Amino acid sequence: MCYKVRGGEHGGTSLAHPVSHKKEAPSRIQTIFWLDLSLLLSICALESVSFTGLSLHEWLALAVTGLILVHLLLAWTWIAASSRRLTAAHATRTRVNYLLNASLFASFTTVIFSGLMISEVALPAFGFTSSAGDPRWNRIHNQASNFVVILAGLHLAMNWEWSVAAAKRCLGK
Repeated sequence: MCYKVRGGEHGGTSLAHPVSHKKEAPSRIQTIFWLDLSLLLSICALESVSFTGLSLHEWLALAVTGLILVHLLLAWTWIAASSRRLTAAHATRTRVNYLLNASLFASFTTVIFSGLMISEVALPAFGFTSSAGDPRWNRIHNQASNFVVILAGLHLAMNWEWSVAAAKRCLGK
């Protein structure tokens, strides 16, 4: 069963009544929910190299990069609409959410780039050399990673109502 979604970054903070379709294909809300849940769990796993090991850490990070790109493509309508609303009156929540998401994107980009710079497994597997062992890149990577955790938590908090509504619909509760 698919559900129409209204408002919010992911297409809505509230879910409307079900819309019946003959063939049960995953709805947009289900796709975004499972993608976001995958990103959240991946970020948690990536935060502990001792948990994943360096090799899995680097390959999972590359996979997460792809998931982030898909997430951005699915959120593109919200990004465009929010960009237009930034100067509107009474758009404080939109501005805060937009700034938060832009900061999260910048932090992710920094983590990905610095991770590539210090890669010991993935980058060499493609025939490239890295700056592994350079304390400056390690420091940048670790600090940006800390920002990602904080900003991802705030991102989840800002979209909590949507997340709970989507979880209830996708998990059938």
